[in-house]
Amino acid sequence: MNDLPQPLQPDAEVIAAQAAVKARGLTNGDVLRQPINDARAATYLYQAFLNEGGPEAEITEHLLPTEPPTPVRIYRPKGASGVLPVYLHVHGGGFAIGDIDTLDRWKREVASSSGAVVVGLQYALSPEYPYPTALDQVMAVLEWLRREAATLGIDAERLGIGGDSAGGNLALAALLRLRDAHQAMPRFGAINYGMLSSNHGTPSHLELGDGRFGLSTEKLDWFWTQYLGGDASLRTNPDAAPLSAELHGLPPLLLLAAALDPLLDDTLNLDRRLSEAGIPHETKIYQGVPHGFLGQTALLEKGRQAQADIVAAIGRYLA
Repeated sequence: MNDLPQPLQPDAEVIAAQAAVKARGLTNGDVLRQPINDARAATYLYQAFLNEGGPEAEITEHLLPTEPPTPVRIYRPKGASGVLPVYLHVHGGGFAIGDIDTLDRWKREVASSSGAVVVGLQYALSPEYPYPTALDQVMAVLEWLRREAATLGIDAERLGIGGDSAGGNLALAALLRLRDAHQAMPRFGAINYGMLSSNHGTPSHLELGDGRFGLSTEKLDWFWTQYLGGDASLRTNPDAAPLSAELHGLPPLLLLAAALDPLLDDTLNLDRRLSEAGIPHETKIYQGVPHGFLGQTALLEKGRQAQADIVAAIGRYLA
């Protein structure tokens, strides 16, 4: 586990990547200054750029009859045969942005590198569909993967789950729901710069929350308000903000975080509480990179390194 870097500044590679994005006329949407549909549209153009290239995968599309329906995309390694382990990754976006194409290249790369089936989903977004809709959909996908494992050519006993940012929240909350329902647990979880608590008075928020590295405390507060439908009492509900939950009985966890991220302390506090609960886990803080670096494997070596950490965990726990 690493401390905050001194001085706080992005790597030269991050600065070059930002220049490349700007040269394409692209930017992440800004929910504080744009209507939500405009912010989503801008973000999806930016994500399409990040998705360019990468390996092929055998892709199948499914639609689960939840309310609302849940699109699911399955990435099977090209040319793979037999029954394979499966890793479900839940995308981020503050619960308000993201679709089935978010991290598409990243999921193809993980399938190719790990030899596992990788699964993505499109959960319903807030504010149109506030908590607990997205989490209910993640639970439905987990249940469907187990129920249809034979048809899908996957081994339901060799299952992992992970997510980034808001997706890290949903992945951890799903594990807690499974535990509380005394259901079979995935073999491991990967929580990547998780958006786990609405406590915005932490040192990383105070140090890094002004938005100079992209994500800001103000934006995170907006995301929480939309996700919880304006119900402030839910901000400490363990099902919605899993950092406030009891953490006993969880499987091994991999925690990855960015040092230039106001959410850094969510990961550091989760690391501390997992240690107190005796949960096996590994924590790695990537210096010099901001929130969202995980999906920039085409641009950032540290994005590729973080991806390799997850691939290694898939190999370690799902072999």
